[in-house]
Amino acid sequence: MIKKLGYLTEATISILAEDSIAFDTPFMGRFGLSVLLELKAETCEKHILYDTNSAAAPILHNLKIMGKSLDMVTAIFLSHCHYDHTDGLTGILEAIDQPIPVIAHPEIFRPCFEINPDGIRHIGIVGQSREDLEQKGAIFTLTPNPLNLMAGVTTSGEIERVTSFEVLEDLYTIVDGKVIQDHERDDSAIILNFEEGLVIVTGCCHAGIVNTMIHAKKITGVDKIHAVVGGLHFMDASEEKIEKSVKALDEVDWVFAGHCTGFDGLRRLSNALGDRFDPIHTGSMIHFPVEDPSNPVTTIPTIVRDLHRSYRE
Repeated sequence: MIKKLGYLTEATISILAEDSIAFDTPFMGRFGLSVLLELKAETCEKHILYDTNSAAAPILHNLKIMGKSLDMVTAIFLSHCHYDHTDGLTGILEAIDQPIPVIAHPEIFRPCFEINPDGIRHIGIVGQSREDLEQKGAIFTLTPNPLNLMAGVTTSGEIERVTSFEVLEDLYTIVDGKVIQDHERDDSAIILNFEEGLVIVTGCCHAGIVNTMIHAKKITGVDKIHAVVGGLHFMDASEEKIEKSVKALDEVDWVFAGHCTGFDGLRRLSNALGDRFDPIHTGSMIHFPVEDPSNPVTTIPTIVRDLHRSYRE
């Protein structure tokens, strides 16, 4: 268990770039995920950029529309190595243009690939070496362990896999020159603690949301999970995994999911959780504690949307 975590007083979770955009919004969607965490505790305030999508351009475009910036970001957290969460890192570092901590697992730069009938497809960090990123300002903190980021906030570190139904995917890496199955040990989350309980922010949740929930409770000593936000990787998952995951999420007050959750996964969550579930899109903003249970996910007002209409495209 980590040291006493403390509490956040409030947080805003803004989806800067995700696969989809909501109806009648001027945002730019892009496969992947990037999230801005604006966090407040009694003694401090921090802004953390969680993942960098598959490109920096949509993040920078959407930040302007949302009236936010990277100026206040104090750290970047990478949930795992896959390109749809890391390819935007170079562009983000160039936009920040000053040294900044980048927190990730020690295996973040490993080879990671699929073996398909038509060839090998690398899906990890390609074309961005650690040295190149450090020259652009990245100060890496690479650890497999949970890391307290401020009062009420910790990273998960490596998530222990204890369930039988959240199995490894058909992905590969290279160790000592040998091709082996990738155990995706770098898959990790950020955990926020409120008086209402834990809020778990996931990237793709390759370790499985049930494993992640069990792990979060174990390392924090907090038994109540208030919300889950992010990707849940129900796409191409077994029926057993989806069914048992949805059942486990029924204990959670709020679930806000998207990205790799997939249409069927979103449908199943909506059917099971009703008003306690909302899909996330690029431009979604979620405030904790939830102020209006009838409208927990917001976006920019109509008047702001109209200001960003383009008449020349």
